[in-house]
Amino acid sequence: MDKILVNNSFKYLQRIPEPELMSDQIQAEAYSNADFDVPHSFITKQLSLRLPIKFTPRTILDLGSGPGEMVERLFHFFPKTNFTLLEGSFVMSNLCKNRMEPKKNFENQFEYLKVMVQEFVPENSFDFVFSNSLLHHMHDPYEFWAAVQRSVHEDSFVFIADLLRPDSLDEAHSLVERYANNEPEILKTDFFNSLCAAFRKEEIEEMLDKTRLSQKLKWEQITDRHWICYSKPKN
Repeated sequence: MDKILVNNSFKYLQRIPEPELMSDQIQAEAYSNADFDVPHSFITKQLSLRLPIKFTPRTILDLGSGPGEMVERLFHFFPKTNFTLLEGSFVMSNLCKNRMEPKKNFENQFEYLKVMVQEFVPENSFDFVFSNSLLHHMHDPYEFWAAVQRSVHEDSFVFIADLLRPDSLDEAHSLVERYANNEPEILKTDFFNSLCAAFRKEEIEEMLDKTRLSQKLKWEQITDRHWICYSKPKN
């Protein structure tokens, strides 16, 4: 299977990859302190609408947990669940641990794995596999989907969210001004780079087809800059 995505059409903005890890302390702390309440609340709302009825996972895997803001939201949904939080950046993983450790209770635990997604080989599968804003960091996106496939069992629920690459650099700049105008310059630059590194609908659909995940996962665009991909309901 050919793993390399090649977009031969120059009608749209070509992908500009960014570093796979956010390892700079200042950048990571700026990201951790940013106000993502509106988009992250909307994403978790979309998640809640698509979860199976009476879904009570025993285990959750978060691929690319970052500083833990989305982990905290998941914890509110599932306070009795054991979380495995995978993050390749030591700086980000430590920020996540600092956020989540005070919230531990006797009914759950958090495991912090400082490992790259492409190197992750789980000992057991997970009931719920979640990821937000990791795919666009991957230089080889198929490594991401392979990690998802390694981590699920027949009845696992999968929910992926990420950015969508705009049609042009002008549109990317417009999105930055529209949604990050009041943020520090370092965050504006980070958002712009992430938009340029993100994938387009047709590229994601190609990935799902090649990995045969299109039979199990449904893709939807939910905002002018976000998409989600989640397990199709079982008949």
